[in-house]
Amino acid sequence: MASKEGVSELKLRHLQINKSGGSKSRAAEGAGALGEGEPESTEEEPVTPAGRMFLQPDLCCTILCTMGFQKTINLESFKQAIKNTLVKHKRFTSIVKKNRKGVEIWVETEVDMDAHVFEPSSISEAEIATPGFVEKYVCDLSIAPPLPTSRPLWECHVLNGTSGNAPAHVILRMHHSLGDGTSLMSLMLACTRQTDNPEKLPSIPVSMGQSSAVAASQSFLQSFWKMLVLLVNTVWGIFYFLATVLWLKDSDTVIKGSAGVERQPKLLVLTELNMEDMKFVKNTVGGTINDVLLGMIGASLRRYLQGRYNEASTLPANNNTLEALRIRAAALVNTRASPGLQELEAMMAGGSQVRWGNHMGYLVFPISLKHYSDPLDQVRAAKKVSDSKKASLEGIFTFWSATLLSWLAGPSLPTILTRRAILQTTLTVSNIPGPIEPVMLDNNPIVHIFPVVSGHPQSLCFYLVSYAGKAGLVVMSTKHLIPDPEKLSQYCVDALEDMKKAAASIEV
Repeated sequence: MASKEGVSELKLRHLQINKSGGSKSRAAEGAGALGEGEPESTEEEPVTPAGRMFLQPDLCCTILCTMGFQKTINLESFKQAIKNTLVKHKRFTSIVKKNRKGVEIWVETEVDMDAHVFEPSSISEAEIATPGFVEKYVCDLSIAPPLPTSRPLWECHVLNGTSGNAPAHVILRMHHSLGDGTSLMSLMLACTRQTDNPEKLPSIPVSMGQSSAVAASQSFLQSFWKMLVLLVNTVWGIFYFLATVLWLKDSDTVIKGSAGVERQPKLLVLTELNMEDMKFVKNTVGGTINDVLLGMIGASLRRYLQGRYNEASTLPANNNTLEALRIRAAALVNTRASPGLQELEAMMAGGSQVRWGNHMGYLVFPISLKHYSDPLDQVRAAKKVSDSKKASLEGIFTFWSATLLSWLAGPSLPTILTRRAILQTTLTVSNIPGPIEPVMLDNNPIVHIFPVVSGHPQSLCFYLVSYAGKAGLVVMSTKHLIPDPEKLSQYCVDALEDMKKAAASIEV
C-alpha cells in the first residue's frame, strides 16, 4: 500500500538524518540546555508561551502546507529559491534550546539544505502518478514521527510527476511552534511573486473593520450599548470556555474522537469551490465567508449524521433528535494583526522579529444541526453566533490566560487545559485567506494551495483557503471513525448550491 510505504520512508529518512547529525553546528544537541562553554546571548529570543505548548508531547502540532505547481520542479533550483527567501527568516534557521533558567529560546544554527528540501527516494514514479497519491502522502505525514529537534523545525517534500492539473507538488512541513497558521501562510506568500507581474508581491484580502469616522459619529448611548454588549458577551464567552474545559462535553457521536485519535490514520479530500458563490451568499445575508463556511458545515454534518444513524437505526444515548446533539467546533483566532508581506520580506532580510510567533486564542462555535426550510437560515444561525464572538474578548482571554499560566507554572498546565478543551469539542474549522491573484515560486506558477494541521486530538477538520478567485475546501478525517470524508465534502458543495439558489431567488 502507498500510505504504509510513505510512512516507512518518512521514518527511515528521520533515522538517517539523526544518525548523520542533522545540521552542522550546535543543532546536534537538539533542544537540550546551553552547554557550559556556550555564552548566553544578551539578545535571547524566547519561544512564545503558545509555542512552548506546541513543543509538549501531548500537543505536538505540525502545519502541512501543500502547493501544487504547473511545471516539474528542479530540485537544486528550488533549494536555492528557498535558501534566498524562507531560510533568511530567523525561525527557519534556529533550533530550540533551554537557557540557564530552563526557558526555551531560539538559537541560530547552520542549515543543511539537503536535510530540509528533498525528494522521497524510495517511491516509484508510477506510485507518485497514482490519483490521490498527494492526499495520501499528506495523511502519512500527519502521523509521521515528529520533526527532529537537532535541526530547524521544518522540511520540504518535493513530489514530481503527480497526476491531475499539477504535475509537481511541494509539501512544506513546519512545527507549529514556529508561528500560527496565518503568519506562516503570509510568510510563504512573501516568498512568491505575482505570475503576471514578477516584480510584485501578492495581494491578500484585507478585512474591512469599522472606520474611525463611523466610530467617532456614534452617540454616547450607542457607545455605551456596545460596551455593555461586549461585557456581557465576554463574561458569557469566558464562562462557556471554562465550562467546556471543566465539564461541558460534546455528544458522543459517531464522528467524535477521543484521546489518541491524533495518532490514528487519516483521510483527506480536497474540493474546489467558487469564491464568488460564497461571496454572493454572504452578501445576501450581510455576513462573512466564515458564516457561510459554518453554515455549510452545519448542513453537511446534519445530512451525514442522518445517514449514519439511519443505517444504525439509533441515535446516541439520551438524544431523541439530531437537533439535540451537541456538536461544536474549535477555532483559532489571532489576537493581534498579522505582519504584512512587506514586513515579512524585511524579516527575511534580517529585520525585527517582534511581531512574529503564536499569538492566538481559542473560540468554541456551536454548530446548528437544525433543519431549515430556507438554506440561508443556516448561514444566519452561524452569523448570530459569529457576531456574538466578534463582540467579545473571549479569544483574547484564552490567549492571555494560557500565557499567564505558562509564566506562572510552565507550559505543562496550559497544555493540559488546551488539550482538554479540544477533546471536549468535535471538530476544527479554519479559514485562511490566500492571494487574490495567481502567484509563482521559483518562476513556477502555483496551481493550488491547501494547509492542514496535525497533532491535535480531533477526528474531523475543515480547512478553507482562498486562492485566485477559488476556494479550496479540505475535509480531513480519522479513517476508522469517518471512512468517507468525500461525502461530507460533497454535502458542503450541495449546501452551498442550495444557499446560492435561495440567495438568487431573493435577488429576483
